[in-house]
Amino acid sequence: MKQKKWLVSAGVLFAALVAIEGWPALRDLSVNREWRPVGASPDGATLDGLQVAIATQVAAIAEQKPERAAVLVRLTLQVTPGARAAWQDCRVSLRNKAGEVWMPLTSASSDGAIKALSPDQKNVGPCRLFARGEQAGIETVQADQLFLLPANGLQGLQLHVSGQGTRPQALSFPVAPTVRRLP
Repeated sequence: MKQKKWLVSAGVLFAALVAIEGWPALRDLSVNREWRPVGASPDGATLDGLQVAIATQVAAIAEQKPERAAVLVRLTLQVTPGARAAWQDCRVSLRNKAGEVWMPLTSASSDGAIKALSPDQKNVGPCRLFARGEQAGIETVQADQLFLLPANGLQGLQLHVSGQGTRPQALSFPVAPTVRRLP
């Protein structure tokens, strides 16, 4: 009988310890996830003062690697001081109906691919909310995001755009890129 009391006491103590230690990690995990997408049209949508629109969406499939597609999405963001404070950062991801998630490529070699796929042959840089100059007022910025996906999975894609201050909400844009075949 005495052993059962010790086992029950140890179990209760263990459960309390796990709850106390695990609560901050669980809270951080829930804040970092985008589990409440807000539907948006490619023409633009606003969340917490930041207006986001998709300017370009194109996919390229090379003859050497026909199983892969490089997808370029150029965003146009109308950034205000209030949006900077509310969003705090900018995170972009591409998702399919099966729940698979792709993050943008950020290597130095992706610069050439972005320049090759963009309509003006320029890389305007990743999604950012901070002013380039001294003035931190209202500013229109662009962002180029390059993703590498399976070539047969270009249908039913959703682009999620969120910030640290907006999560668990995220703007969710339908993406249907035009496909270019490269030699």
